[in-house]
Amino acid sequence: MTELSPAPPKTPKAAATRSRLLAAAHRLFIDHGYSAVSLNDIALTAGLTKGAIYGHFRSKGQLLIEVIRSELAERDERAGGAEQTMAATEMVPSFVDDGARELRLLQVDAAAAARHDPDVAAGLRQLVADRQAWIADLSATAAPTKADFDAEAFAFVVTALAQGVGALEAGGAEPPDGDRFASVVTPMLAATFR
Repeated sequence: MTELSPAPPKTPKAAATRSRLLAAAHRLFIDHGYSAVSLNDIALTAGLTKGAIYGHFRSKGQLLIEVIRSELAERDERAGGAEQTMAATEMVPSFVDDGARELRLLQVDAAAAARHDPDVAAGLRQLVADRQAWIADLSATAAPTKADFDAEAFAFVVTALAQGVGALEAGGAEPPDGDRFASVVTPMLAATFR
């Protein structure tokens, strides 16, 4: 089985090259869509060679997954760990947060590409599994005494809801603001804990 994630950079120069590649790929994927961007486009935008890409990533698909993984890590870091302690229902406004719109669009591209790209499929499966496990852990702590609470099913629904927002946005729909969205979705999710 191939490694889903590339090995971390071993030197500061390699880390800088990897960061340039991730930044270039991120911008191009957002501006043009994953399927319209080539590895040559990414190399040119980053001011590097196509060989530099292969020194860090096995494929364009793996690069897409690492762009998403990097975005998730930055988002979690910006939250300052607050998301680690909040109840799953408290995260609902972030599903439509403008600051996460690009992340949602990248996830839509990944979902579409996963149908035909095994690197994207494997990487996305791992990303979703990790995120769902995290949500399940958060929600299980919110309902520790409810014997029939299915944290895994709850995590699946939360993930589907969050990714569905991205799919609708990709088609041009404008989500309601966070407060309006939360006023509808939070009671539905909170009912699970009663």
